[in-house]
Amino acid sequence: MRKTKLFFISCLLLLAFGPGAFAQQDDKLLQLLKDELNKEMQELKKQENPPYHMNFRVMDERVVNISANFGVLQGVADQHTRTLVPQIRVGSKELDNFKYNPMGSPTTTRTSSSMAYLPVEGDNWEEAIRQAIWAEVESRYEFAVQSYQQAKTKSTVSVADEDKAPCFSDAPVEKYYEAPLPADRQTIDKEAWEKRLKEISAAFKACPELQSGSASITFKVLRTYFVNTEGTEVVQNRTYARVMLSASMKADDGMELPLNKDYFAYELKDLPSNDLIIADARKMVEQLKALKKAPVADPYTGPALLSGPASGVFFHEIFGHRIEGHRLKGGGETFKKMVGQEVLPQAFQVYCDPTMKEYHGTKLNGYYLYDDQGVKARRVDVVKDGVLHEFLMSRVPLDGFPSSNGHGRTSGGGDPVSRQSNLVVETTAPYTEAELRQMLIDEAKRQGKEYGYYFKSVTSGFTYTGEGGSLNSFNVTPLEVYRVFVDGRPDQLVRGVDLIGTPLSMFSNIMAAGDTPSTFTGECGAESGWVPVTASSPMIFCTKIETQRREKSKDLPPILPAPDAK
Repeated sequence: MRKTKLFFISCLLLLAFGPGAFAQQDDKLLQLLKDELNKEMQELKKQENPPYHMNFRVMDERVVNISANFGVLQGVADQHTRTLVPQIRVGSKELDNFKYNPMGSPTTTRTSSSMAYLPVEGDNWEEAIRQAIWAEVESRYEFAVQSYQQAKTKSTVSVADEDKAPCFSDAPVEKYYEAPLPADRQTIDKEAWEKRLKEISAAFKACPELQSGSASITFKVLRTYFVNTEGTEVVQNRTYARVMLSASMKADDGMELPLNKDYFAYELKDLPSNDLIIADARKMVEQLKALKKAPVADPYTGPALLSGPASGVFFHEIFGHRIEGHRLKGGGETFKKMVGQEVLPQAFQVYCDPTMKEYHGTKLNGYYLYDDQGVKARRVDVVKDGVLHEFLMSRVPLDGFPSSNGHGRTSGGGDPVSRQSNLVVETTAPYTEAELRQMLIDEAKRQGKEYGYYFKSVTSGFTYTGEGGSLNSFNVTPLEVYRVFVDGRPDQLVRGVDLIGTPLSMFSNIMAAGDTPSTFTGECGAESGWVPVTASSPMIFCTKIETQRREKSKDLPPILPAPDAK
């Protein structure tokens, strides 16, 4: 299951020559990692099951979170961590310990694996890092040998795999280095933001019906190191700042009614003013009041319009996860045998491009220059003129797709697998919103429907790709949904709608797209952890979608009124 939440990232680009080159030579952590990797590799080569490939990935991360609720400061957290994840591949590229298990250590939860915590400062920090590396390599090597033995056994007693590709592919050796960010780009004025967030969240106090009304900021500075035994060395920086508004209300029948809005920037100075954010908070309150009075929608099948942000999440869930290469080696394999076939109308183009930092004026948080396997990122034209051409690949190859295109991604203690980056949907035959709306009405009449649906905003989604016996399906959670009546009545806001379905059925019902792209900014969770993504799309028209009624809470609204605002 994969979910989408709001987030964003950025990178600082420096050339590997001039001042940056001198900084690279002085980077003690980089030199230590290279030395330890070589030493550990040489020692493990003496074992009965020697590794044929190793790499180290280090994440030096500082995160500051500040939150306020109804004008009151709720918390301030400032955390600086440095973690290391080694990957050890035992066996050969044809059959290794990752054959049946994409993670290199036992997972405590679906998206959590072990990692070594390294000191960020202090006396004898180098010796402490060496000790931590040694312990984590020891642990992961033992698990690698165990997994390799199991893979060898399983490969001899199981039915032959349909996919004959090896477990690991070759990749060019890369050398890329970014100097550390200057101090002024790694700090946030916490006192100033505490004051701002209290002022913003105080706007929610005007509505006593609200159950929550919060404003928060997350400021993150991430520096990653990647070295492998092939000679690749990649050091990158990422920064982001995000302000989030969250408010919720409970309807009289117990249904939870949440609304969210976020603002993000590469730099703190580029976030919007308090006046703008407070105005949006007040709009959220009015929208929640309208949702509370809105009727609950019954299950529905029929035509629909999806706004740009809604269709972005829609494509991320129903299509994006099914073009991630490693998912096509087993399980659902929805689009595996459809390369060269038309999967969308001829006017549609779909690509993933992690090298794009901005699209139509919107910053893209799926931006990066090198993936988490040290492979240079590149644009992948997945669909051209409606025809499927490529998949998103890590260094786990697939029949017909023998090499990575820079989409091996992970976070935390996970190992990289193929993941989405900046997913973009475009059309060469755009329609205006008025034209698409008329298509919706005409189609609803043709199907004998009283109305069609317009999905204006969504909060998240999840999908099952048909792996491990799961149903090949998706679920997108809308926040604002309207009935568009065929007889000309004003649109009607409804609540309690979940957009559901199966991917091939939904794809066959996509007919047209609009002329104005929008971007949904999020973070996507899967087996290799949570990674930042975006999905950009214009409005789309579908001749048939399916919805179900959202589950309602059994708890009624509070009996006691909220305290008076002061």
